[in-house]
Amino acid sequence: MFQRKQSAFIIGAILLVVLVLLYALFFFPSAQTPGIELPAPPPISGEGNGLTGGGAAGVAITPENVQGVIATLQRASSYSREIRQARYWNQGVNYGTATAEIWVIPEALRIRWADDENMIITAEAYYLWFGEGPLITRPITAGLGESLDQMLDQFQGIPSYETVLELDPAQIISAGHAQRSLDGELRYVIYVAVETGVLGYIDYFYICLLTGLLLETVTFDGDIPIYRLETLRLTVGPVEAEHFLPPDRTDATQ
Repeated sequence: MFQRKQSAFIIGAILLVVLVLLYALFFFPSAQTPGIELPAPPPISGEGNGLTGGGAAGVAITPENVQGVIATLQRASSYSREIRQARYWNQGVNYGTATAEIWVIPEALRIRWADDENMIITAEAYYLWFGEGPLITRPITAGLGESLDQMLDQFQGIPSYETVLELDPAQIISAGHAQRSLDGELRYVIYVAVETGVLGYIDYFYICLLTGLLLETVTFDGDIPIYRLETLRLTVGPVEAEHFLPPDRTDATQ
């Protein structure tokens, strides 16, 4: 019983640290970055736009079948990317941003935020350090109540596949094919528009058909942006082990 209480306390403390850090990044005035392009909500329509291509790209996507199509996608197991998160307030006039570099290998994640906050998360342990500061290490033992993929996505602020797949189909108001520019190339994506929560916000998810990764998500209150996550760069393939060495140089993946 004591061990279960201790595990729950450790996990709660870790999540509290992450939430406090994200709050500081997003809501201090210094977080505002001039020049970011405000997103516009995609048009709401019942089904895809007729884009064609191989595999799921050639399937007509509708609100009725989009969950089944997404369930067939497979995520890239090893990749690196750069993301930018933006939170908006004051009717979308003001915003704060945070950027991060991310490295992913099977069962491990490394994040380096722009303020030099570093995290490594595995199925067994959590590592946190700032710049040359001390290393904080905590075990992750039990009680998460979710898959490892979901846990790793949460630390990135990225909705998981499970978030979309577990929705009540009645919440899906639009779905289809679209294209998103990434690294100078157009990528086929599946988009899903979902009405969530008591506030009636609409979430738009853009999932890459080639990599099986969520490239972008935007939340709107009507036409007012609330939150946006976008992928600025993505490289699929082997990731150097160096990224998973915390300051004590102990391989976090072993």
